[in-house]
Amino acid sequence: MKTIEVEDALNLDAVFADTRTPKEFEEATIPGAVNIPLFSNEERAVVGTIYKKIGKNEAIEKGMEFVSKHLPNMLKEFNKYKGKKIVIFCWRGGMRSRSITALLDSLGFDVYQMKGGHKEFRRYVLRTLENYKLTSKLIVLNGLTGSGKTEILNKFNNSIDLEGLAQHRNSLLGAVGLKPRSQKMFDALLLKRLEELKNEKYIFIEGEGRKIGNVILPLFLYNGMKKGINVLIERDINKRAERLVKEYGSHKEELIKLLDKFNKLTSNKNILLLKKLLNENKLQESALIFLKEYYDKKYSCSREKYKIAIKENYAENLSKLIKKLE
Repeated sequence: MKTIEVEDALNLDAVFADTRTPKEFEEATIPGAVNIPLFSNEERAVVGTIYKKIGKNEAIEKGMEFVSKHLPNMLKEFNKYKGKKIVIFCWRGGMRSRSITALLDSLGFDVYQMKGGHKEFRRYVLRTLENYKLTSKLIVLNGLTGSGKTEILNKFNNSIDLEGLAQHRNSLLGAVGLKPRSQKMFDALLLKRLEELKNEKYIFIEGEGRKIGNVILPLFLYNGMKKGINVLIERDINKRAERLVKEYGSHKEELIKLLDKFNKLTSNKNILLLKKLLNENKLQESALIFLKEYYDKKYSCSREKYKIAIKENYAENLSKLIKKLE
Protein backbone atom coordinates (compact mmCIF):
# COMPACT_ATOMS: atom_id res chain seq x y z
CA MET A 1 0.00 0.00 0.00
CA LYS A 2 1.41 3.38 -1.06
CA THR A 3 1.43 6.47 1.16
CA ILE A 4 2.16 10.04 0.10
CA GLU A 5 2.97 13.36 1.78
CA VAL A 6 0.47 16.22 1.47
CA GLU A 7 2.64 18.45 -0.72
CA ASP A 8 3.56 15.59 -3.06
CA ALA A 9 -0.10 14.62 -3.32
CA LEU A 10 -1.08 18.16 -4.30
CA ASN A 11 1.42 18.05 -7.15
CA LEU A 12 -0.15 14.90 -8.58
CA ASP A 13 -2.79 14.85 -11.30
CA ALA A 14 -5.09 12.87 -9.04
CA VAL A 15 -8.60 12.53 -7.69
CA PHE A 16 -8.78 13.34 -3.96
CA ALA A 17 -11.32 11.21 -2.09
CA ASP A 18 -12.40 12.36 1.37
CA THR A 19 -13.61 9.35 3.37
CA ARG A 20 -14.88 11.44 6.30
CA THR A 21 -18.54 12.03 7.05
CA PRO A 22 -20.64 14.47 4.99
CA LYS A 23 -20.63 16.85 7.98
CA GLU A 24 -16.81 16.87 8.17
CA PHE A 25 -16.58 17.26 4.40
CA GLU A 26 -19.02 20.17 4.39
CA GLU A 27 -17.05 22.05 7.04
CA ALA A 28 -13.78 21.86 5.11
CA THR A 29 -11.97 19.62 2.66
CA ILE A 30 -9.27 19.78 0.00
CA PRO A 31 -10.64 21.95 -2.84
CA GLY A 32 -11.96 19.73 -5.62
CA ALA A 33 -12.13 16.59 -3.47
CA VAL A 34 -15.04 14.16 -3.72
CA ASN A 35 -16.76 12.81 -0.62
CA ILE A 36 -16.99 9.01 -0.44
CA PRO A 37 -17.66 8.49 3.27
CA LEU A 38 -17.30 5.29 5.26
CA PHE A 39 -19.91 6.44 7.79
CA SER A 40 -22.93 8.69 7.83
CA ASN A 41 -22.89 11.54 10.37
CA GLU A 42 -25.03 9.48 12.74
CA GLU A 43 -22.93 6.33 12.36
CA ARG A 44 -19.74 8.25 13.10
CA ALA A 45 -21.32 9.55 16.32
CA VAL A 46 -22.32 6.01 17.35
CA VAL A 47 -18.80 4.64 16.74
CA GLY A 48 -17.27 7.52 18.71
CA THR A 49 -19.62 6.95 21.65
CA ILE A 50 -18.81 3.22 21.74
CA TYR A 51 -15.08 4.01 21.62
CA LYS A 52 -15.34 6.38 24.59
CA LYS A 53 -17.78 4.41 26.74
CA ILE A 54 -16.95 0.77 25.95
CA GLY A 55 -13.67 0.36 24.10
CA LYS A 56 -11.65 0.41 20.90
CA ASN A 57 -12.32 -3.16 19.78
CA GLU A 58 -16.08 -2.77 20.15
CA ALA A 59 -15.95 0.52 18.21
CA ILE A 60 -14.00 -1.15 15.38
CA GLU A 61 -16.51 -4.00 15.28
CA LYS A 62 -19.43 -1.59 15.02
CA GLY A 63 -17.57 0.43 12.42
CA MET A 64 -17.00 -2.66 10.27
CA GLU A 65 -20.69 -3.42 10.50
CA PHE A 66 -21.55 0.02 9.17
CA VAL A 67 -18.89 -0.08 6.43
CA SER A 68 -19.98 -3.48 5.14
CA LYS A 69 -23.42 -2.18 4.19
CA HIS A 70 -21.95 0.87 2.42
CA LEU A 71 -19.20 -1.03 0.57
CA PRO A 72 -21.09 -1.84 -2.68
CA ASN A 73 -22.05 1.82 -3.22
CA MET A 74 -18.58 3.02 -2.23
CA LEU A 75 -16.91 0.73 -4.76
CA LYS A 76 -19.39 1.90 -7.39
CA GLU A 77 -18.27 5.48 -6.68
CA PHE A 78 -14.56 4.61 -6.76
CA ASN A 79 -15.00 2.73 -10.04
CA LYS A 80 -15.79 6.08 -11.68
CA TYR A 81 -12.13 6.99 -11.16
CA LYS A 82 -10.47 3.68 -12.08
CA GLY A 83 -7.55 4.35 -14.37
CA LYS A 84 -6.74 7.60 -12.54
CA LYS A 85 -4.49 8.19 -9.58
CA ILE A 86 -6.59 8.40 -6.40
CA VAL A 87 -5.46 9.99 -3.13
CA ILE A 88 -7.47 8.84 -0.10
CA PHE A 89 -7.62 10.86 3.09
CA CYS A 90 -9.56 11.03 6.34
CA TRP A 91 -9.11 13.30 9.34
CA ARG A 92 -5.54 12.39 10.35
CA GLY A 93 -4.49 9.49 8.12
CA GLY A 94 -5.93 6.81 10.38
CA MET A 95 -8.06 3.73 10.01
CA ARG A 96 -10.71 5.15 7.69
CA SER A 97 -8.35 6.12 4.87
CA ARG A 98 -5.94 3.21 5.52
CA SER A 99 -8.61 0.53 5.24
CA ILE A 100 -10.08 1.93 2.02
CA THR A 101 -6.62 2.47 0.47
CA ALA A 102 -5.65 -1.14 1.26
CA LEU A 103 -8.89 -2.46 -0.24
CA LEU A 104 -8.62 -0.41 -3.44
CA ASP A 105 -4.94 -1.33 -3.78
CA SER A 106 -5.88 -5.02 -3.64
CA LEU A 107 -8.44 -4.41 -6.40
CA GLY A 108 -5.84 -2.91 -8.74
CA PHE A 109 -6.52 0.81 -8.28
CA ASP A 110 -3.62 3.29 -8.52
CA VAL A 111 -4.21 4.57 -5.02
CA TYR A 112 -2.34 6.41 -2.26
CA GLN A 113 -3.14 7.12 1.38
CA MET A 114 -2.32 10.74 2.25
CA LYS A 115 -0.19 10.93 5.38
CA GLY A 116 -1.67 12.93 8.23
CA GLY A 117 -5.04 13.34 6.48
CA HIS A 118 -6.97 16.59 6.40
CA LYS A 119 -5.35 17.66 9.68
CA GLU A 120 -1.94 17.70 7.99
CA PHE A 121 -3.40 19.44 4.92
CA ARG A 122 -4.69 22.19 7.22
CA ARG A 123 -1.21 22.57 8.75
CA TYR A 124 0.25 22.82 5.24
CA VAL A 125 -2.24 25.57 4.26
CA LEU A 126 -1.58 27.62 7.40
CA ARG A 127 2.18 27.24 7.06
CA THR A 128 2.11 28.24 3.39
CA LEU A 129 -0.13 31.26 3.93
CA GLU A 130 1.97 32.41 6.89
CA ASN A 131 5.10 32.44 4.71
CA TYR A 132 3.45 33.50 1.45
CA LYS A 133 5.31 36.08 -0.64
CA LEU A 134 2.88 38.06 -2.76
CA THR A 135 4.73 39.12 -5.92
CA SER A 136 1.71 40.37 -7.91
CA LYS A 137 0.53 43.97 -7.63
CA LEU A 138 -3.07 44.23 -6.41
CA ILE A 139 -5.61 46.45 -8.16
CA VAL A 140 -8.21 47.02 -5.46
CA LEU A 141 -11.81 47.82 -6.44
CA ASN A 142 -13.65 50.01 -3.93
CA GLY A 143 -17.15 51.40 -4.07
CA LEU A 144 -20.46 51.72 -2.28
CA THR A 145 -22.77 48.73 -1.86
CA GLY A 146 -24.39 47.75 -5.14
CA SER A 147 -21.61 49.20 -7.30
CA GLY A 148 -21.15 45.83 -9.02
CA LYS A 149 -17.56 45.21 -7.92
CA THR A 150 -17.96 41.42 -7.92
CA GLU A 151 -19.46 41.45 -11.40
CA ILE A 152 -16.51 43.52 -12.63
CA LEU A 153 -14.01 41.18 -10.95
CA ASN A 154 -15.55 38.20 -12.71
CA LYS A 155 -14.80 39.77 -16.10
CA PHE A 156 -11.08 39.27 -15.43
CA ASN A 157 -9.30 35.91 -15.30
CA ASN A 158 -6.65 37.40 -13.01
CA SER A 159 -8.99 38.21 -10.12
CA ILE A 160 -9.77 36.93 -6.64
CA ASP A 161 -13.38 37.10 -5.45
CA LEU A 162 -12.88 37.09 -1.68
CA GLU A 163 -16.59 37.35 -0.91
CA GLY A 164 -17.25 34.45 -3.24
CA LEU A 165 -14.62 32.35 -1.47
CA ALA A 166 -16.09 33.30 1.91
CA GLN A 167 -19.69 32.99 0.69
CA HIS A 168 -20.43 36.21 2.55
CA ARG A 169 -20.95 39.78 1.25
CA ASN A 170 -19.28 41.32 4.31
CA SER A 171 -22.24 43.27 5.69
CA LEU A 172 -25.04 42.76 8.18
CA LEU A 173 -27.11 41.17 5.40
CA GLY A 174 -24.04 39.52 3.91
CA ALA A 175 -25.11 35.93 4.53
CA VAL A 176 -28.64 36.27 3.12
CA GLY A 177 -29.20 33.48 0.60
CA LEU A 178 -25.68 32.12 1.14
CA LYS A 179 -24.00 29.48 3.28
CA PRO A 180 -20.84 31.08 4.72
CA ARG A 181 -17.72 28.96 4.59
CA SER A 182 -15.50 28.03 7.51
CA GLN A 183 -12.09 29.62 8.01
CA LYS A 184 -10.50 26.28 7.08
CA MET A 185 -12.29 26.08 3.74
CA PHE A 186 -11.77 29.76 2.96
CA ASP A 187 -8.02 29.47 3.57
CA ALA A 188 -7.76 26.37 1.38
CA LEU A 189 -9.65 28.00 -1.49
CA LEU A 190 -7.70 31.24 -1.16
CA LEU A 191 -4.36 29.43 -1.30
CA LYS A 192 -5.49 27.48 -4.36
CA ARG A 193 -6.50 30.71 -6.14
CA LEU A 194 -3.27 32.46 -5.19
CA GLU A 195 -1.26 29.58 -6.62
CA GLU A 196 -3.29 29.73 -9.84
CA LEU A 197 -2.42 33.43 -10.19
CA LYS A 198 1.13 33.43 -8.85
CA ASN A 199 2.67 34.35 -12.22
CA GLU A 200 0.30 37.26 -12.86
CA LYS A 201 1.78 40.76 -12.77
CA TYR A 202 -1.54 42.23 -11.57
CA ILE A 203 -4.44 40.73 -9.63
CA PHE A 204 -7.86 42.38 -9.35
CA ILE A 205 -9.44 42.15 -5.91
CA GLU A 206 -12.23 43.89 -4.00
CA GLY A 207 -11.38 46.24 -1.15
CA GLU A 208 -12.25 44.58 2.17
CA GLY A 209 -11.57 44.93 5.86
CA ARG A 210 -9.51 42.25 7.60
CA LYS A 211 -12.71 40.24 8.22
CA ILE A 212 -15.31 38.99 5.76
CA GLY A 213 -18.19 37.69 7.83
CA ASN A 214 -16.47 35.37 10.29
CA VAL A 215 -13.33 34.64 8.25
CA ILE A 216 -10.10 36.57 8.60
CA LEU A 217 -7.80 37.52 5.73
CA PRO A 218 -4.12 36.57 6.04
CA LEU A 219 -2.06 39.59 6.98
CA PHE A 220 0.13 39.53 3.86
CA LEU A 221 -2.95 39.87 1.64
CA TYR A 222 -4.55 42.58 3.75
CA ASN A 223 -1.31 44.58 3.72
CA GLY A 224 -0.99 43.99 -0.02
CA MET A 225 -4.46 45.47 -0.52
CA LYS A 226 -3.54 48.59 1.45
CA LYS A 227 -0.41 49.02 -0.68
CA GLY A 228 -2.21 48.21 -3.92
CA ILE A 229 -3.60 50.46 -6.64
CA ASN A 230 -6.96 51.53 -5.22
CA VAL A 231 -9.72 52.32 -7.70
CA LEU A 232 -13.13 53.78 -6.88
CA ILE A 233 -16.08 52.32 -8.79
CA GLU A 234 -18.90 54.87 -9.02
CA ARG A 235 -22.44 53.98 -10.01
CA ASP A 236 -25.80 55.78 -9.86
CA ILE A 237 -27.79 54.98 -6.71
CA ASN A 238 -30.82 53.80 -8.70
CA LYS A 239 -28.64 51.30 -10.59
CA ARG A 240 -27.17 50.18 -7.28
CA ALA A 241 -30.67 49.66 -5.88
CA GLU A 242 -31.57 47.57 -8.94
CA ARG A 243 -28.55 45.40 -8.26
CA LEU A 244 -29.64 44.87 -4.64
CA VAL A 245 -33.12 43.86 -5.81
CA LYS A 246 -31.57 41.34 -8.20
CA GLU A 247 -29.31 39.93 -5.48
CA TYR A 248 -31.65 39.94 -2.47
CA GLY A 249 -35.14 40.09 -3.97
CA SER A 250 -35.80 36.36 -3.80
CA HIS A 251 -34.98 36.32 -0.05
CA LYS A 252 -37.62 38.82 1.10
CA GLU A 253 -38.79 36.79 4.14
CA GLU A 254 -35.24 36.36 5.38
CA LEU A 255 -34.64 40.10 5.03
CA ILE A 256 -37.76 40.95 7.03
CA LYS A 257 -36.62 38.65 9.86
CA LEU A 258 -33.19 40.33 9.94
CA LEU A 259 -34.51 43.88 10.06
CA ASP A 260 -34.74 43.89 13.85
CA LYS A 261 -30.94 43.70 13.94
CA PHE A 262 -30.89 47.16 12.36
CA ASN A 263 -32.63 48.83 15.33
CA LYS A 264 -29.39 50.22 16.72
CA LEU A 265 -28.19 51.29 13.29
CA THR A 266 -31.14 53.18 11.92
CA SER A 267 -34.42 54.61 13.21
CA ASN A 268 -37.41 52.52 14.20
CA LYS A 269 -39.40 54.56 11.68
CA ASN A 270 -37.14 53.31 8.87
CA ILE A 271 -37.43 49.71 10.09
CA LEU A 272 -41.23 49.88 10.04
CA LEU A 273 -41.21 51.48 6.60
CA LEU A 274 -38.82 48.85 5.24
CA LYS A 275 -40.99 46.02 6.56
CA LYS A 276 -44.06 47.63 5.01
CA LEU A 277 -42.38 48.07 1.61
CA LEU A 278 -40.98 44.55 1.58
CA ASN A 279 -44.36 43.07 2.51
CA GLU A 280 -45.90 45.09 -0.34
CA ASN A 281 -43.18 43.76 -2.68
CA LYS A 282 -41.91 47.30 -3.35
CA LEU A 283 -38.35 46.07 -3.62
CA GLN A 284 -36.78 49.00 -5.49
CA GLU A 285 -38.09 51.49 -2.93
CA SER A 286 -36.90 49.38 -0.02
CA ALA A 287 -33.46 48.95 -1.65
CA LEU A 288 -33.09 52.73 -1.96
CA ILE A 289 -33.84 53.15 1.75
CA PHE A 290 -31.34 50.40 2.64
CA LEU A 291 -28.70 52.28 0.65
CA LYS A 292 -29.45 55.80 1.84
CA GLU A 293 -30.18 55.10 5.51
CA TYR A 294 -27.79 52.27 6.23
CA TYR A 295 -25.18 51.15 3.71
CA ASP A 296 -24.05 54.56 2.42
CA LYS A 297 -23.77 55.95 5.94
CA LYS A 298 -21.91 52.95 7.34
CA TYR A 299 -19.67 52.16 4.38
CA SER A 300 -18.88 55.68 3.16
CA CYS A 301 -16.52 55.96 0.21
CA SER A 302 -15.03 59.45 0.05
CA ARG A 303 -14.07 60.18 -3.55
CA GLU A 304 -11.14 62.32 -2.37
CA LYS A 305 -9.38 59.22 -1.00
CA TYR A 306 -8.88 57.76 -4.48
CA LYS A 307 -6.63 58.99 -7.27
CA ILE A 308 -8.45 56.79 -9.78
CA ALA A 309 -12.25 56.78 -10.14
CA ILE A 310 -14.26 55.01 -12.85
CA LYS A 311 -17.88 55.91 -13.64
CA GLU A 312 -18.65 53.82 -16.74
CA ASN A 313 -17.31 51.06 -19.04
CA TYR A 314 -15.66 49.59 -15.96
CA ALA A 315 -13.93 46.53 -17.41
CA GLU A 316 -12.77 48.45 -20.48
CA ASN A 317 -11.34 51.30 -18.41
CA LEU A 318 -9.64 48.91 -16.00
CA SER A 319 -8.04 47.15 -18.96
CA LYS A 320 -6.79 50.54 -20.18
CA LEU A 321 -5.42 51.18 -16.68
CA ILE A 322 -3.37 47.97 -16.89
CA LYS A 323 -1.90 49.02 -20.24
CA LYS A 324 -0.92 52.39 -18.80
CA LEU A 325 0.76 50.73 -15.84
CA GLU A 326 2.73 48.48 -18.16
